[in-house]
Amino acid sequence: MVSVRCQDRIEWGILVTQDRFRLLRLGILLGLVLSLGAAASAQSPLKETMDGIVTRFYATLDRDALKSLSQQRVLQLITDQEREILASKYWTFEVNVPVVVSLMRSVKQSEIPFWIKEAGFEKTVDIVKSDLRTFEVWQKSFDAGRVELGISGFERHLDVYFLCVAPQQPDRPLEITNIDPPSTTVQEMKPGAWYLRDWQDLHIAKVPERLVGQKLLTTCRGRAWESHLVGGFREAPFPSSSKPDHVILTWSEDPRTTQTIQWRTNTDVKKAVVRYREAGSEGQPEREVAASSALIEDRLLMNDRYSYRYTAVLRGLRPATTYTYRVGCPENQCWTERTTFTTGPERQTPFSFVFLGDIHCWHNKGQLLRTIEARHPDVAFYVIAGDLTHVGLFRNDWDLVFEYAKGIFDRKPVAWALGNHDEPNGLGGWLPLALAEFPHNGPKGVPPEYNYSFRYGNTLFLMLDVDTSPEIQAEWMEQQLADSDARHRIGVYHFPLYAVGDDDDEYDPIRLRWETVFAKHHLDMMLHGHVHYYLRTAPMKNGHIARSLGEGTVYVTSLGTAGRKIDREIPVPDYVRRVTTGGPWYQKIDVQGDRILYRAYEENGELIDEMVLE
Repeated sequence: MVSVRCQDRIEWGILVTQDRFRLLRLGILLGLVLSLGAAASAQSPLKETMDGIVTRFYATLDRDALKSLSQQRVLQLITDQEREILASKYWTFEVNVPVVVSLMRSVKQSEIPFWIKEAGFEKTVDIVKSDLRTFEVWQKSFDAGRVELGISGFERHLDVYFLCVAPQQPDRPLEITNIDPPSTTVQEMKPGAWYLRDWQDLHIAKVPERLVGQKLLTTCRGRAWESHLVGGFREAPFPSSSKPDHVILTWSEDPRTTQTIQWRTNTDVKKAVVRYREAGSEGQPEREVAASSALIEDRLLMNDRYSYRYTAVLRGLRPATTYTYRVGCPENQCWTERTTFTTGPERQTPFSFVFLGDIHCWHNKGQLLRTIEARHPDVAFYVIAGDLTHVGLFRNDWDLVFEYAKGIFDRKPVAWALGNHDEPNGLGGWLPLALAEFPHNGPKGVPPEYNYSFRYGNTLFLMLDVDTSPEIQAEWMEQQLADSDARHRIGVYHFPLYAVGDDDDEYDPIRLRWETVFAKHHLDMMLHGHVHYYLRTAPMKNGHIARSLGEGTVYVTSLGTAGRKIDREIPVPDYVRRVTTGGPWYQKIDVQGDRILYRAYEENGELIDEMVLE
């Protein structure tokens, strides 16, 4: 289970910087570092070097040359000083006695990182195996003092190398200190140990006897991003311009009286605002709210490396009221077309919303979303259970999400929980959270917006995170549920707590812990994604089928993109009330006082499942 982010430095080529209006957003980045006890600067020598290399490549190479880079070509183009930094500033630590460092390198990595042989490492006959991977062992002896090691490669090969260290004289106690990156943990090298902080369920299965008991230094797959050049340069299909676009609505405060609006431009635009007024008051002047800005950098995005993301929060609005608005820049008079939003209702007013599982950049270019909106124009907002993207730290993936949601997410707010694709390889989800503003009411000690809650009508929504400690989230949910008088409570979490087949017991520890909270404070529904099929359970209470819907929690897993086809028969537990493959599906959920009407549809509008929860 992923529980620790590997965000020691901001070195994988995507960076967010804030102006003076967005200091709270900066906490997303700093919080990730501080929560790991990291002291490393975001401007480490490795990052500075990679930034300089990429900038020079943009100035001297055309797009075809960037896309066809090889390790050999990169080494021809970089300077001796850059080469030295890449060979020595990726992983460093100090040892108190002479040691032998063993470097485990995946046999599937196509090219050996350039520095390994140059530094004097020699390949041994030893092999280390994990549950899924095979590693060859390279070794080198070091004197007491500082050990400096180089990059894992120029390609984004996620089987990054890891280490174990032993004293040259076995009777001398070994101390390893001043490790950079600081989130490196030191384990014992043995079968059953884990070596990836972002995938702790992947264990070492086979270890040569002479390595057993040595000090194992863990890593995370996201470290492959830090020096990514080969096969890494991308193009944005919808690059930013001076005209504002990709407008989306979210909530960061009370949906009844506020509206949060986000959009983007290129870096030519320096100031932006929202102008708005109540619908039907066209003769009245528009009110204006200044937007704060965030500079977004995606280092390897060739045609749109930098863009601005703007955010404005409208406050003092009237509940259940429709407003017209436009966003733009007064200086160049570049505006979006006027569109509308409607504030949230008072507590007991009925409402409906749409739930979607994984959408993965909209496989059908947003046709599903447009179909839903045309078929159900009464829905108030959309909820997505994670995996909105393929790679959540590629800004061009988010461009696709927002481009295909045009005309809908600028009129109907969207709330999402982050999935494993949105927080890839232990790097956290700070990019999607820099692109949209959500409430800052999550657990203490966790960076803002990874977990949050909001109240709409008589319903409390708990938005949960795949990378935050399940125990921390359990304690936070207990407080949220205990403090709320909401009639209905709905949780959104990417990983399914109930599933079928090989997925059935993967998240048992989380389920066992969280269900004690759900049973105590009653959660009506949990909405999930991740596994690419549709499933709905009976009401469950502490691992057993409850006597009634009012006593248990119903778990739903769905998919907003094309699903997998499963040829083999899936063993179906007795708690499953509906399971099917195919997809995509969507769910329209009507909250009507004490009653929730749940319906699941195929993309073509066929009703495949329904339930009334009272």
